[in-house]
Amino acid sequence: MPPTSHAASRPRSQLASVALGGIALFFFAAVAVHLLRPALDGVHAQLSVYLVGPWSPLLRAGYVALAAGILALAIALYRVPPPASRSAAPLLLFAIAAPALAITAFAPMRFPGEDVRLVHVVHASTAQAAFLCTTAAMLLQAWRLRAAEGWRRISPALLAWAAACFGGVWVLALVRELPRGASQKLLVLMILAWLCAVALHLRRSHAPAAR
Repeated sequence: MPPTSHAASRPRSQLASVALGGIALFFFAAVAVHLLRPALDGVHAQLSVYLVGPWSPLLRAGYVALAAGILALAIALYRVPPPASRSAAPLLLFAIAAPALAITAFAPMRFPGEDVRLVHVVHASTAQAAFLCTTAAMLLQAWRLRAAEGWRRISPALLAWAAACFGGVWVLALVRELPRGASQKLLVLMILAWLCAVALHLRRSHAPAAR
């Protein structure tokens, strides 16, 4: 690998590692609060419920870590050569999703019987923005990666996976009969798996070669 390519690959690999760290921290925080609060019905309780009450700071920290990971991954993907594979659209969407996710963690949801307050509106709006912007960015990014060397073989699978996640957001929003907790957590797992797969491939394919 030429020296210039070697130098260019290092930041992408490092950003991918940051992304993987953020994803892992969120995943383990979410699993931990689920286990630490057995009184909540995991099938019906959405993640937002766990953001209020005991152990909620742990999950909030996980949200912030994931937001940082998403932003790191977005920057790394934007740097993937060639220029033909680059687009500001996924980067912008990820850059909107990341702070929206962090805000969601600190704006509590509205529980049944509560009067609607501004903070409840903020929570609902930022949560939807985080889901929609992340999955739309995934879809656009997977499409753009078709032109990138080292990504062509897996880009069809990434595109189909991203499309399933994007569709899942709308199913979750429109089909109210689904168990809210289980369906939301399944969608979150699908999104995390896509982000993790992309970050792993990015780190592996753009890691500096051993001398």
